[in-house]
Amino acid sequence: MLDNNGTTRLISLQVPYETLRKDLENFRQKALDFGASMAEIIPAKWVEIDERVRLKCAIPLCSYYGKNIYCPPQGFEPEFMRKALSRYSWAILFALDVVPVSEFADRSVEADSVMKWAKKSIEITGRVETLALGSGYHLALGLCQYCCLQALCHQERCLVLDGGKCPYPLKARPSIEGVGVDVYRLATKAGWDIYPIYRSVDPKLVPRALAVGIIFVY
Repeated sequence: MLDNNGTTRLISLQVPYETLRKDLENFRQKALDFGASMAEIIPAKWVEIDERVRLKCAIPLCSYYGKNIYCPPQGFEPEFMRKALSRYSWAILFALDVVPVSEFADRSVEADSVMKWAKKSIEITGRVETLALGSGYHLALGLCQYCCLQALCHQERCLVLDGGKCPYPLKARPSIEGVGVDVYRLATKAGWDIYPIYRSVDPKLVPRALAVGIIFVY
């Protein structure tokens, strides 16, 4: 259900610096208001596309590999994303502190709880992106945590791959890792503590788990 409360602003060929600064701070604050634990305005050049990130989708094999239009080997090639994202100057990086950490790190409870955090990441990403669009940043682009295939439509295989329609075309987005962004390196640049979480890790030894999203604004 749409609430039809969105605003709109005249598109400008050049946004004055003071306007841009205020808008970016507003988007950062909105990410927090929408539920993010932390959010930062970052230079878009901090975002690095690394082919090794997509390689990690296949080695070891991710359960979504080849099953989603946005996941490898489908989706956007690293060189295309590298060129496209280089056209942006500023982005809003946000993260959700996963509490308790076991909801990401304990495989016995992880499956259902991960979806909860993924949905929240998708929601924040979409809301901030829409806010930026309405503020005149018509090329604003959001990427979020995890695979939309299970987080949104709970399918075993993306319907679009077989010629069907996406049930959530305005919500579904590529994951940050799926397009090749090194999220661990990016979070570290932002000054956030982030730790590897893997299948056999002892949850008690993981101090923090993060669900990360980003909106490229301008």
